[in-house]
Amino acid sequence: MIDEIVLRNFALVEECTISFTEGLNILSGETGSGKSIIASSVAMLCGCKGDAKMVRTGTDECQITGRFFTQNPEVLAWLKEHGIADDEGSVLVRRTLRKNGRGSISIQKTSITRDELSEFASLVLDIHGQHEQYTLVNQTSQMRLLDSGAGLGKELSELKTQYGQLLACRRSIEELEKSAADRERELELLAFAMDEISKADLKVGEEEELDNRIRVLNSHDKLSHYLEEASSFLSGSGSAVQALKQARSAAEQGAKIDQSLEDLSRRLDESYYEVEDIAQNLKDYLAHDAYDPDELERCQERLFLIRRLKKKYGQTIEDVIAYGEEARKNYSQLSDFSGSRDALLREEGRLEKQVVTLAQAVSKARKKEAQSLEKEIEAILKELGMPKAVFHIAVDETELSSTGIDAINFMISPNKGEPMRPISSAVSGGELSRIMLAVKSAFASSDPVDTILFDEIDAGIGGEVAVQLGHYLSKLSAKKQVLCITHLATIAVNADNHILVTKRTEGERTCTEAAVITGQERISEIARMLSGKRDAISLEHAQSLLAKKTRS
Repeated sequence: MIDEIVLRNFALVEECTISFTEGLNILSGETGSGKSIIASSVAMLCGCKGDAKMVRTGTDECQITGRFFTQNPEVLAWLKEHGIADDEGSVLVRRTLRKNGRGSISIQKTSITRDELSEFASLVLDIHGQHEQYTLVNQTSQMRLLDSGAGLGKELSELKTQYGQLLACRRSIEELEKSAADRERELELLAFAMDEISKADLKVGEEEELDNRIRVLNSHDKLSHYLEEASSFLSGSGSAVQALKQARSAAEQGAKIDQSLEDLSRRLDESYYEVEDIAQNLKDYLAHDAYDPDELERCQERLFLIRRLKKKYGQTIEDVIAYGEEARKNYSQLSDFSGSRDALLREEGRLEKQVVTLAQAVSKARKKEAQSLEKEIEAILKELGMPKAVFHIAVDETELSSTGIDAINFMISPNKGEPMRPISSAVSGGELSRIMLAVKSAFASSDPVDTILFDEIDAGIGGEVAVQLGHYLSKLSAKKQVLCITHLATIAVNADNHILVTKRTEGERTCTEAAVITGQERISEIARMLSGKRDAISLEHAQSLLAKKTRS
């Protein structure tokens, strides 16, 4: 429900806070007092297009703030989806419009778009009357109402999931069914990559080995010189090996005399064998070392190949190898086109049959609910001054979608002899509001929207019809929060919360104000609505109507 609206510099309003309660909230006032301004402010909170003319003359911007309280799971889910905290069911919506035509919208200080505001507002509030937002004429809203009445929440959730799976399968088929030329071209590219990488027979670490070998071959003369010099120092007469051999023998003899020298002797022994092994390895290296110009060329060509493959297929040899494996996998899948396509077509057929079966069950439930509601709505319309109206909920077959196979359209023939037409093109604003009241009364228990605004619902009616209108508004307000702008006292006496809209002139400025009235103020306003006067007879009549309402 909506708890309050705060207006600042909006149209003729300078600053005003309007408090609403549960039940039936009536807004009344003299013609031209600004009741439509209040309705327009609610419409702005529901995402209606703003106009710079709404900014109060002499100011740069206007602001409308609305505070809602809700525990509606759909609303809470919407807030969560948009990353907005619900603050234990309290939701603050603020909309600002500037003189230059720009503006801003936020929920709980989170900026949103006007489309997002419309989406949010559709879950919490319906407007019916002289504004651009008519929930009832929207076929999506009509379907939502019918589905809520039929209790199809679980079935529709399952239908949406299954339809999503069907679409995913169809996208896979479309992707697979690329043109033959595209597929062949891709197969050629994959085959070339596979062949090129496979022939290269890459080894992890090979690039580093080649870098080292090329460095060796490029400096072969220097390397040979250094190694031959090292070998001569280690081997031969007077070499390090010979000196170590003699030192080792002497230390061994000394250790036989002094056992404390055994460790030293052992270490010399180990050093001798280590140096002797190094000397032998150097000899072997030099014996087998032969410079081959062809080897240098081969290494350079191999390194060039590796770097060319890296440039095409990955940053490392590991990446190139992985690319080849992925290419092989993709080639296999594309080559098996017919088998993959047949499998997907079978899956598509299975899913489509499943979705259609569920959609047909949903359609059957909708038609059953539509038939039972048509008579109930017609009966209410007769009591609301449309005795010859025929109401029909058309459930027509259409293309399969996530909502089923139905197009829902609320149709009406307002008067005898007139053809059935969609309600948007067949009725006036006042009639549309009464139809909405009839529909909302029929759907009161199942419709999740908490708040409804009726603007000028009493247009063109009076007498007993107005009494019945007040009765149904009161009945609906037992389950929904209802906001109603009216000129009729027989409707206003049903209010749980009566708000009087007035206009005053101060100096050269005109200002619209709104305030809750009770007691004698309310009796006075009802008297004015009855006769346009506040004389003794009108006041007595007003008091009688209010007393009668209180007793009932």
